[in-house]
Amino acid sequence: MIKALKIEIFLLCMIILIGLAVRSRRSLFSSTQQLLFSMLGYTSAAYIFFDMIWTLSDGVSTPVGITANWISNAVSFSLFAIACLIWFFYSETMQGSRLLTTPYRVILLTLPTALVVVLAFTSYWTHTMFYIDTQGVYRRGALYMIQPIVSYCYVIYTSLHAFIQARKVESLQKKAIYRALAFFAVPALVGGTFQVLFSVPGLCFGITLSILLLYIVYQEQLISTDPLTGLNNRNRFETYMLSLFSNVDQAEDVYLLMMDADGFKQINDRYGHVEGDHALQVISAALKEVCSASGFIARYGGDEFVVLQKAAAEQDIMHLCATINDELAHAEVPYALRMSIGCARVGDSVDTWQDLLRAADAELYRVKAEKKKAGVQIR
Repeated sequence: MIKALKIEIFLLCMIILIGLAVRSRRSLFSSTQQLLFSMLGYTSAAYIFFDMIWTLSDGVSTPVGITANWISNAVSFSLFAIACLIWFFYSETMQGSRLLTTPYRVILLTLPTALVVVLAFTSYWTHTMFYIDTQGVYRRGALYMIQPIVSYCYVIYTSLHAFIQARKVESLQKKAIYRALAFFAVPALVGGTFQVLFSVPGLCFGITLSILLLYIVYQEQLISTDPLTGLNNRNRFETYMLSLFSNVDQAEDVYLLMMDADGFKQINDRYGHVEGDHALQVISAALKEVCSASGFIARYGGDEFVVLQKAAAEQDIMHLCATINDELAHAEVPYALRMSIGCARVGDSVDTWQDLLRAADAELYRVKAEKKKAGVQIR
């Protein structure tokens, strides 16, 4: 009965992991992230499959049972270490780590996993990590702990790195991403610890839960992302504003910049909508370059963008507005790109996020009216 229950858990986890791996190739952001995530899913599913073979063959003293036991353990030992290495690469890639900037560093980081694979497959002769006794029962070898130590070091390091990054960065959006990366290792670590100490199949459940939670978070990000520019969309902006204003101290010294592109209709009419889309991508790239360190950026709709930025003084915001247009002035496009920007600050008569939005919109309307009087093409 217990063995049958384990098999059902293994099969369920495998189905979930393979499904997530298949779907991730169609939905997650960059091609590198898609590849690493899908590799993580497939490798974890393969690990669970061979763990299931071990469960079925352990204690079977026939030649076939003993052979299956040897092979399943050697492969599962290796696949678990490889899965942890892939998770390390995925997490560090998301964090923009310098550890992965050269092939030489990647090779060095892979060496501990290679050692585990070699020890696992040579255990048939050396019994270093495990062995199968004459009764067909799996036994741990003298160097068994090398595998969990190497594997967990990858996971613990990248989780701590993400936690430290979350405390260092000012951008609330990046904080959320780093905290997610730090948290998602916890179920796998807890499940793996139970499996090491009590020989229960907790690791497959922990791995599946970790990857499922990771997938859900990034699906939520896709729902909240503008597909053309890669910026946050209007829905994400409004959710962020609600969160911001739920904490009065957090909203202190926050400015909202509401902006749209001058003459954007003329760009579409003269150069076509494909070039108009490119102009929006150029604008989003400029905003990322100037504001992404500590600001929240979103495409509000059409050629309208919003930026939430903390600043000690209004002069800092004025300087930021000028920097945005200076950055756009250097864009390599056959037309002039310039933004009309209205800004408003939390405080005084601005008590809710709707008040802040209305105040910034009113200021934008005033700026555009002045430009129109001066003969500037704003549509």
